[in-house]
Amino acid sequence: MAPLITDPEQLYISLLENFKVAQTNFLNLRKALFRTLQGDHFLLKLQYNPERIRSTAAQIDEKTLKERKCFLCPAHLLPGQKGVPYGSRYTIFINPYPIFDRHFTIPDQSHIPQLIEGRFGDMLRLAKDFPCYTLFYNGPRCGASAPDHFHFQMASQGVMPVEKEIENWTVLQNNPSYQIGTIENYLRKIIILKSDQRIVLENLFLQILSLLRKNIPSEPEPMINLLCWYTSSHWNVIIFPRRGLRPRQFYAAGEDKILFSPGCVDFAGLLVTPRKEDYNRYTPELLEELFGQLTLTDKTWGKIYPSLCTLTPSLNL
Repeated sequence: MAPLITDPEQLYISLLENFKVAQTNFLNLRKALFRTLQGDHFLLKLQYNPERIRSTAAQIDEKTLKERKCFLCPAHLLPGQKGVPYGSRYTIFINPYPIFDRHFTIPDQSHIPQLIEGRFGDMLRLAKDFPCYTLFYNGPRCGASAPDHFHFQMASQGVMPVEKEIENWTVLQNNPSYQIGTIENYLRKIIILKSDQRIVLENLFLQILSLLRKNIPSEPEPMINLLCWYTSSHWNVIIFPRRGLRPRQFYAAGEDKILFSPGCVDFAGLLVTPRKEDYNRYTPELLEELFGQLTLTDKTWGKIYPSLCTLTPSLNL
């Protein structure tokens, strides 16, 4: 499985040509406001980006999904939007409402639900084929604005704080073919996998999904956000297990309302904020409270943590 265009810059230029909506929004992205918040054990970058209101406030209930046209289906693309096939299953598109200066969406060519099982190997292949990029996945109840259509996203590597923060990880298992770890005292519960063997990672990931299914909300799949990127020698995989989609403040009215609906990018430390009032309001303490409603409790994490120390790939690899 190999992309027709392997040079990311060539891919970007090719897909942006004649795509007016994306051209405008990539130019507007240069005007986005940024600031940094430093907590006791975490760093968060804030991006004020009004165009992302479509994703942050997206209604994903069954009735809304049935009534709206799926923007990832070929029949409903925006004017000027085109894609490049990747293998026989996916197409690579520029994201018309970008968070990053290089931001791609990679949907299945068919209208199939957003479920990661059976797809993780594809994510690893994409990461290796685009080694300057980070792949990410939002579960159907974890920030995906199109939970009815399977897709990955891809962004320039090294932009999200967690990609740097995992250098200070705690290694729970250190084996010749893989490592499993976490970051202690972190704002979000996190599982880190590293390996140079794709089949080992696929097997470990399936075991972790099974473990999470027993301990966290898992309908239709365990609630996770997922990142993956490839260095010169191995894959890095980050799993954010969670227990909620949005905090209570999202549903509040008036001054109590905060439009906080984090996906993978937000869990990775880059908070995309479509409302100026929220962007100005955020403090480390407030974000600890918001993330605290969505990440795993210490009690649940205590049930999962010991198993991460003993997981081993199946002998039937």
